[in-house]
Amino acid sequence: MRLSGGSVWCHGSGCFEIRDILIDGQGIIGSSADGHRIDLSGLTVLPGFVDTHIHGFGGADTSDGDTDGIIHMARELVKRGVTSFCPTTMTMSYDRIYKAFDAVSEAMKILRNDSVPHARILGIHLEGPFLSPERTGVQGKDSLTSPDIEFIEQLEEKYPGLLKIIDIAPEIEGSRGFIDHFKDRYCLSIAHSNADYDTANNAFKNGVRSVTHVLNAMPPIDKRAPGIVCAAFDSDAYVELISDGIHVQSPVIRMIYKAVRPDRIVTISDSMRGAGMPDGTYRLGDTDVICKNGRTYYGEGGGLAGSVTDLMSEYRLLKSSGVDESMIIRSLSVNPCERIGFKGGEISDGYPADLVIFDGEEHVDTLAGGMSCQAYNML
Repeated sequence: MRLSGGSVWCHGSGCFEIRDILIDGQGIIGSSADGHRIDLSGLTVLPGFVDTHIHGFGGADTSDGDTDGIIHMARELVKRGVTSFCPTTMTMSYDRIYKAFDAVSEAMKILRNDSVPHARILGIHLEGPFLSPERTGVQGKDSLTSPDIEFIEQLEEKYPGLLKIIDIAPEIEGSRGFIDHFKDRYCLSIAHSNADYDTANNAFKNGVRSVTHVLNAMPPIDKRAPGIVCAAFDSDAYVELISDGIHVQSPVIRMIYKAVRPDRIVTISDSMRGAGMPDGTYRLGDTDVICKNGRTYYGEGGGLAGSVTDLMSEYRLLKSSGVDESMIIRSLSVNPCERIGFKGGEISDGYPADLVIFDGEEHVDTLAGGMSCQAYNML
């Protein structure tokens, strides 16, 4: 297949160039293609969006441990421009974590031969149970535990290569040995933590490479207590950002884009099953969450419990917030792939043909591994 005449975003220059894209029969961008040609003149082509922190979507949730639910998420997300994702667990019992890994592993096997467009599963993001009891939020406090090397080794033995990101609060007992043991094997990310600046800074120096949903479930920045956020700004860590205008508002989003290197910001949804669904009450972990008017509410204080956004919505909000478009695109594609060592996020030879196509501001198609959603009247 030859996609001709589109204005294509190029990672190397950060600019748009009019050029053809050749896609082979395996859904890989390359130097050869069949005789099928599609004219994209006047259209804009971006790399497919990559969500490396997403609990649920469209009524399904990773923590349900339901294979059909994971497949449903994959098929629904691609309609919103998401071509790859990391199903993300909640803090829950080891048995339930194993069940979630089983479901994701089985879904990956089924989707490899699926003829319906879908987002590729890159691996699992383990959010909990190695978190601080002081910053759990909606996470299941009863299932919190100290960092457990043996448990992770057992997961790896049973599901080799499936685990990609592990969240950890570096101030809790056992975290230093855990970080030393796994720093070269997984992306370790500070999350749901009460760590001060020095503790977080030492964690980054010792091998932690990321911060989970920055400014959420962690101490705020204070002039005499800079905390995790400033330690991240002073490091080379990747910084996850929920850019829904609710978890982090636009002026603060702009500040983060000025403070953090453009190759280190990772846009995530942190969405739960109520995303892509009508307003109502939906389950997240063991908690009922009200989803109304684009945000989540739980508990007496109406706290946030994940989001009901998606990367397409965040792309639009980031653009309207005045963030440089090339930096936005990097945060949605290149950076999340680089964070977990996946070859994706670029429109280059040898990369998966994962593309999002726009006509002005209108999203008109997604190609996932070369498969077009438009043929299924999804958009």
